[in-house]
Amino acid sequence: MCGRFAQFSLPEALEAYFDVADGYDFPPPRYNIAPGSQILALRGGTHGRPNFVSLHWGLIPSWAKDRKFGYRTINARAETVAEKPSFRDAFKSRRCLIPADGFYEWKATPDGKQPYFIRLKDQSPMAFAGLWESWTDRETGEVVLSGTIIVTQANDLVRQIHDRMPVILGPGEFPAWLDPSAKAEPRLQGLLRPIDPAQLVIHPVDRRVGKPTNEDPSLILPLAAG
Repeated sequence: MCGRFAQFSLPEALEAYFDVADGYDFPPPRYNIAPGSQILALRGGTHGRPNFVSLHWGLIPSWAKDRKFGYRTINARAETVAEKPSFRDAFKSRRCLIPADGFYEWKATPDGKQPYFIRLKDQSPMAFAGLWESWTDRETGEVVLSGTIIVTQANDLVRQIHDRMPVILGPGEFPAWLDPSAKAEPRLQGLLRPIDPAQLVIHPVDRRVGKPTNEDPSLILPLAAG
């Protein structure tokens, strides 16, 4: 499960990390993104060059009756993403990367749930494996682009808090994942594994992050001892 994350890297850092410079109007930094929000993503372009796009977080398949469907599809399990009706078509040809600077998970304690922030040790951007879809509102004709984050079994570090975590891909894996013509399911499925725990760092943060309306840089700071 991944139900909250942050996107705050500067545009130039994202363009450099993903090797894409298309003049996209990047959104402001976000430190507490909740389901139903608009999220930044990178999808394969029609001419072979990836492009940035804004997605509604919560995938809405083209056949869904209404956009409420997205409330239950913020995550797709790596083990079943190729089979589930909600995700299998997107897995074949509408894959994307979702930039992130870290994600939150909660651990049950005697004093209640304690949130933790997990990010890469070198503080570079993460790239969550994701899927995107296009859905048209039958009443208004509005076209909604939406997406989901693929999650897998937690590695040894994250497992201390939660049993699932986002699939985090490395730059060498971006081309294969974003290529809409790549149909080799075993190869794609092989990318959906937990990242090496040695690449991550984790620390407790303020419980204010539990309220989606709280949105400021202090949310990612380590909780003061005592």
